[in-house]
Parts: sequence; structure tokens; C-alpha cells
Amino acid sequence: MRKTSAIIQVDRLVKRFGDLAAVDDVSFTVEAGEIFAFLGPNGAGKSTTIKMLITLLAPTSGTATVDGHDIKRQAAEVRRAIGYVPQIISVDGTLTAYENLMLMARLYDIPRTERKDRVREMLVFLNLEGHTDALVRTFSGGMIRKMEVGQAMLHRPQALLLDEPTTGLDPVARQNVWEHLFDL
Repeated sequence: MRKTSAIIQVDRLVKRFGDLAAVDDVSFTVEAGEIFAFLGPNGAGKSTTIKMLITLLAPTSGTATVDGHDIKRQAAEVRRAIGYVPQIISVDGTLTAYENLMLMARLYDIPRTERKDRVREMLVFLNLEGHTDALVRTFSGGMIRKMEVGQAMLHRPQALLLDEPTTGLDPVARQNVWEHLFDL
């Protein structure tokens, strides 16, 4: 369990790919309830840092904890504590909004007795209740991004990590996604 109010603690994190230091001696703390953003040009190591925090990449050196769990030694606990929205589209366009969220409810091992209620609550929160039975491939870019955020939040994670969540969205859709994130 977490001993401080920090939900994410990163200390001197390094990730090397051969001679290339993709992440070089990064340290930061994110407090519970805080919004934190990485800003920088392409190739600055933002996505690589996120991939280490979500346990998809092992750091070369340094340490990091998420909700008090070490990313190297307690990867399963870290994954249970986070929600993640990748850069690339992660919803299934051949499924409906309801089916996408129900699939995630199963993958996150949400108890069967809670799944339908959680999915309905999420559709309402996302203002997508009128699109429950629509195929996601018919959604606008903003609606798809909202679905991805909904999938990442369904299991009520302690930390939500988003990798360029508004890339490719028009200004109105971008604003809509940010409004939903600030509502959290």
C-alpha cells in the first residue's frame, strides 16, 4: 500500500536502447488527485516513460512506484492500480459501445454482478448512453477517445495514464475530451 500521498513516484528512471538513452535520469512525483503532464517534442521519451510506468517496458535503471507498488517487482499490482489510454485506437470498431465496455469489465475482472451497472454508469458519464448499441466504427474521433477513457476508468483505477489522448481530434472534440477528464 501507498505510504505517502504520492500516487506515482519516479526516481532517476533510465531506459536505454543500445547507445540511445530514450529516458535519461527522470524524476518526478504525482500526488493523488493531481493532473500531471509530460510536455516535449517527439522522441523526448514521454511514451517510453509511460510504457515503463504501465509495466510494458522494464527500466534500465532507477525506480518507480504506482500506488505504492514497484513497477519492476509488483507489475500485476501496478496494472490493477492503473487505467491506460494508448496513442493508437484501442476500441474494437466491430463491437458496440456496450460490448466494448463489457469486454473490458471482464478483462478487468469486475465482479459479474457489478458489470452491467458499471457499464451503464460509464456510458452515462461519457454522455454516450444514446449510442449504447451503435457500432464504435460509426463514432466520431472524439466519441472514440471518450470510449477509450471509459474503458480505462471502468475498474476505478488509482491512476489514469493517457498517451496523447487528443491527437488527431478537431478542436471541439479535443475540448470535449478534456472536459470529461477534468470532471474526473
